[in-house]
Amino acid sequence: MATMSYFRSFMGNHFYIHSKLSYGLIAMIVASLAHYSITSALFKSADRNKNGRKTPPVIPHFLPFLGSIPWQYFWSPIKLFTSSYYATLTHPFRIRLFSKEFYIIQGQEHVVAHLAQTSTSNTIFNASFLRQACAMSEHAVQRFGSEDEETPKYFERKYLAAAPLYSWSSSVIHRYLAGRTAFQLSRRFEINLATRIGAHQALSSPEGVVLEDFMDFFVYDVTSALLDAMCGKSLVERDPGFPRAFGIFCDNLPTFMKRTPRFLAPQEYKAREEVIEAVMDWQTWASENFDAKTTALDEDGDDPLWGSKFFRERYTTFVHDMGFDPRDIASMELGFLFGASANVTANTYCCAIEVFKDKVLLEEVRKEVQSCKGEDQNGLRFDTSRLVQQPLLQAVFAESLRLRCHNMFIRKTTEAINILDWVIPKDQFVIAWSTPGQMNPKVWADANGMHPVDTFWPGRFMKYSSNNAPAEFSMAGKESSWLPFGSGANLCPGRQFAKIHCIVTLAMMVDSFDCDILAGPRHLKPDLGKFGMGVLGPSGKVGARIQRQGTKA
Repeated sequence: MATMSYFRSFMGNHFYIHSKLSYGLIAMIVASLAHYSITSALFKSADRNKNGRKTPPVIPHFLPFLGSIPWQYFWSPIKLFTSSYYATLTHPFRIRLFSKEFYIIQGQEHVVAHLAQTSTSNTIFNASFLRQACAMSEHAVQRFGSEDEETPKYFERKYLAAAPLYSWSSSVIHRYLAGRTAFQLSRRFEINLATRIGAHQALSSPEGVVLEDFMDFFVYDVTSALLDAMCGKSLVERDPGFPRAFGIFCDNLPTFMKRTPRFLAPQEYKAREEVIEAVMDWQTWASENFDAKTTALDEDGDDPLWGSKFFRERYTTFVHDMGFDPRDIASMELGFLFGASANVTANTYCCAIEVFKDKVLLEEVRKEVQSCKGEDQNGLRFDTSRLVQQPLLQAVFAESLRLRCHNMFIRKTTEAINILDWVIPKDQFVIAWSTPGQMNPKVWADANGMHPVDTFWPGRFMKYSSNNAPAEFSMAGKESSWLPFGSGANLCPGRQFAKIHCIVTLAMMVDSFDCDILAGPRHLKPDLGKFGMGVLGPSGKVGARIQRQGTKA
């Protein structure tokens, strides 16, 4: 009897517990369904509000405490914006992650309106980049973000809302990458690159050379030519290993931004230390050896020690006048060198792959390049002003950026803002991407559907007239859907130089080399691990055989 009594008691408790679990599970399912129904109804009604300003609704979701995490973003971000539920959304909305909310801007007219705002700040990204990627000290990062820092009296705040030092630094960079200084920078780059290509071993060997990684050419020749153009020859001469370490640093931005533990990426962190030390060594040496009375300056105030007065004046201001640690300024300048070269070089690399692997496209590009040849007094082989206006070369440049440059624009509102008829409150994070517009088939698909938006086709930017006139480069009606350089208040100051860099490099390469791309489609797919951080290079190493143009059997 005791055994039977125990058995009945045990089974009763067992069924009681399971009943409670079942009821709890049912209650949770009912609550989740109810929550989804409510958020879905509110979401649908938000855009119908015709009275006054509208508040971006929360995206429908089941679990109120977990929120609405777009999980697909972590493994297939491009598809998230092109073929998922999110691709159908054309107005701002909110996603909720636990207790935090983020405002997501969808619809190209809303994205452009968002980027035009001057009362939003990207300081949070700048601070994270300097701290996590460039290893700037916390003290220096805090000074950059302080509203109490003073800047030179001639400075007027422009562009996005930002703390004084961020805003001043941004204005100096805009000035350096525009006008005459940008012209002189591009000329120096052209001369340096022509010299390096002329001395390349592929031109002296009948069989050419095989590169296990085609990117090596862009690291050791193209990037080095750019570094010499910006910094003078001293940076690389004092540390010949700088281009290699800098290439590793640039290629691993996600490693640093995601705070990958050092023991999982020892080579990457070692490379970062090498480039910071090299920049600090160069700047300290240049500062100690520069003499305002005896150091020769050219007509623009540049000198051979610093390469450009841009670096000399920034160092003087931050180190001598404001008391920043030279290592922190080396971190700052590493960030500038990254911004000036990483995406520029990556896009040029992708363009070269596309041109050399398509023999028909290669021949058409060579025709344009040939039409612009003619040495000037500096020994340059091309009329650069004509070269950068060639329609097909411009189309190759633009199409590569459309296909591979996926930017995330993250801002924080400093006051309540209006994005068309939508209101976003103060102190909120607002995020937009270039991807939805750049991968929109309604904008970019060709009439017969032969060139899907996820394929490279420069013809998207070519305009053909009916009277047999030459084709023209055109972006008419597509400007708001092509945002590799941003838009509005924070338009990339280096966009014109990026175009010159790419087209001049391509011209010199196709004029000098034949090149076989030794990689299949699997290795050429975009590296989605860098999504949101600029140009997505190939996911694997791309081999190449390079030899003198015209000697290929």
